[in-house]
Amino acid sequence: MVYQQATITDILNKAEQGEDISVIEGVELLAQQDLTLRSAIAQTADRLRQQQVGDTVTYVINRNINFTNICEQHCSFCAFRRDADQPGSFWLDTEQIIAKATEAVKIGATEICMQGGLNPQAKLDGASLPYYLKLVAEIKANFPQLHLHAFSPQEIQFIAREDGISYEQVLSALKDAGLGSMPGTAAEILDDRVRKIICPEKINSAVWLEIISLAHRLGIPTTSTMLSGHVETEQQQIEHLAQLRSLQQTAIALNYPTKITEFIILPFVGQEAPAPLRHRVGRDQPDVSQVLHLTAVARIFLGNWIANHQPSWVKIGLSGAKQALKCGCNDIGGTLMEEHITTMAGAQGGTCMSVETLQEAIAVLARPHQQRNTIYEYL
Repeated sequence: MVYQQATITDILNKAEQGEDISVIEGVELLAQQDLTLRSAIAQTADRLRQQQVGDTVTYVINRNINFTNICEQHCSFCAFRRDADQPGSFWLDTEQIIAKATEAVKIGATEICMQGGLNPQAKLDGASLPYYLKLVAEIKANFPQLHLHAFSPQEIQFIAREDGISYEQVLSALKDAGLGSMPGTAAEILDDRVRKIICPEKINSAVWLEIISLAHRLGIPTTSTMLSGHVETEQQQIEHLAQLRSLQQTAIALNYPTKITEFIILPFVGQEAPAPLRHRVGRDQPDVSQVLHLTAVARIFLGNWIANHQPSWVKIGLSGAKQALKCGCNDIGGTLMEEHITTMAGAQGGTCMSVETLQEAIAVLARPHQQRNTIYEYL
C-alpha cells in the first residue's frame, strides 16, 4: 500500500509539472480504489483545470434536435432507435425543424445541435447527401446567425456509403452548405473488441478516427466523447483517451485549421436499454462516483491537449454535473431544450435547463460563469 501510494503521488506530481502521463500511469490512476487517493486524484484534476483554463465555468445556449429515430442499426445500448413501421417512430419534416429552431432563437440560442438515426428513407433525388444538405441549408437560410453543430462520423459514413462518394466529398459539401462543427459522438469506446459487443453494425475505430481527422483538415471543428460504464475495461478507457490525445496532437502538429474543442463523458444509461446489455451491466443508472473518478483522470490525461471538459447533466443530473466541476470540468454544457436519445434510455437528469438554473449551479461553487459559443469563444 505504501508503494502504491508513492506511485500515485509520483504520477500526480508528474502531471502537475505539466508532463503527459502514460497509458500505464493512466490505468494506475483509474484502477485506484482507495478513497483518500481518489480524493487526491480529483484535487489534482481540479488544480490542473484551474491552471489550464482558469476558474470561469462556461455554458452555451443551444437546442438539441433529433430529426429522426428511424435507424437501420441495432446498437445494444440504444433505446432511441425504431423501425419505420414501429410505434413511436418519428421523422421530422423541414417545417417542424424550423419551428424548433425558431423557439431556440427566441431564448437566445447560438447553436443548434442536430443528429438522428440512420434512416435509409432520408433521400432526395435518390441520394442521401441532398437531404442532409437541405437540412443544413434550410436552417442557415432562416437563421444565418445560428451555429449548426451536426452529424456524427457515423452519419458521415452512412451518407458516403449510401451515395457511393468519399467522406471528404460529404464533409466538404456540408461545410459549404453551412455546417459549423461536428459532434464527436458514435465514438463509444475506440476498441473494436468492445464495439463488436455494443455496436457491431457501427463504423470501426479506425473509420471514426479517420473522419474526425479529415474534418479537422477541412476546417470543421469537432468534439470528442466516450460512452463509459458498460463492458469496457479501465485499460480500454485509457486507451480510448490515448487515441483522442494522439488525434489532437496530429491536428496541432500538422497545423490543421481546426481541432477537438471539448471532451465529454457519456455514461451508459441502462434503464430502458435492450435487455442483454442492461442485464450484463446490472445497473439502470450511471455510478456517479465512477463517472467523477473517470472525469478526474480524463482531465489529468488529456488536459494539456484538450482543455475543455464537460459533464453530461442529462445523464448524471445537475448535482452530478456540479460535482464534476470540482473534478476537472470547466464547462457545464448547454440548455438543450429537448433531448431524446438519453431520456428514452431512462436518464433522469431532465431534458432542458434554463440559463438561470445553469448560472445558479455554477454560483454555488463560487466560480464565475460565462456564456460561450460552440467553439468556446466568450460571448
